[in-house]
Amino acid sequence: MTNLLFPLLLGHFLGDFVLQTDTMANVKKEAFSSRKLRILGLHVFIHFCLYFLAVLGYWFVGGNTDIWLLMGMIVGISLLHLGIDLAKAPVERVLGDSSLVRLCTYVGDQLLHVLIIFLAVRALAPISLDGLSLYAKLCALGCLLIVIVYFVGYLIPYVLEVLMPGFNNEKRIVSITKVDGKILLTKNQEVAAVTNKELKAGRYIGGLERLLLLIFMALQIYSAIPIIVALKTLARFKDLENNRAFAEYYLIGNFLSMIFGVLIGIVFNYVLLL
Repeated sequence: MTNLLFPLLLGHFLGDFVLQTDTMANVKKEAFSSRKLRILGLHVFIHFCLYFLAVLGYWFVGGNTDIWLLMGMIVGISLLHLGIDLAKAPVERVLGDSSLVRLCTYVGDQLLHVLIIFLAVRALAPISLDGLSLYAKLCALGCLLIVIVYFVGYLIPYVLEVLMPGFNNEKRIVSITKVDGKILLTKNQEVAAVTNKELKAGRYIGGLERLLLLIFMALQIYSAIPIIVALKTLARFKDLENNRAFAEYYLIGNFLSMIFGVLIGIVFNYVLLL
């Protein structure tokens, strides 16, 4: 049944990261309302469709489990997914709004979803990596790609919030020049130490960095890895030189990104050898 496990996991990661918009993610954090229920309904329906495609793929490569049993399983997984997503916001409110709570609920949410899929597949038949089909291998590699680009990309800011509490609540003064006719007006304005735009850009850059790291590890071009680090450091040299707090924030985030990239790269190479 491992040939079904990885396709279902890929469906989950696609639904929770690739096909989930920022609007959907933000609505899930709100208090219960008809709008939240509609968004969650759409989110779970997307998951169900992805699970259905995973089951079809499993059947095309020679799966022999009763189709109605599999349909019942993915309906159950989808409903449990809905239950977990509905419970997440109330749990966060009960535990309190802290960086550690946000980190734990983010990781715990994903672990619960993965555990439910694992247990559902395990209930049908034993799970073994022996005799893994090409379809399952490709799905496993797809899971790792999404984890390294998306999951880790959202995880690192949560970890940084715990390690450097209050950093992004600090303010920095920037000079803004506005043109009003022929008069240039210069004023100072306080902005967050790291803006949402910078955070989003950092997530994209980090994702590309880890993706390149994964490619180099898969091709066994280990000498190219330091080049990635050097390029990132050169690109932010001015910020690192002028802002010590940001330099520490940047370096910790960079090291975390590299650690996760290397660890997932090792697993990626292991899957390639199966």
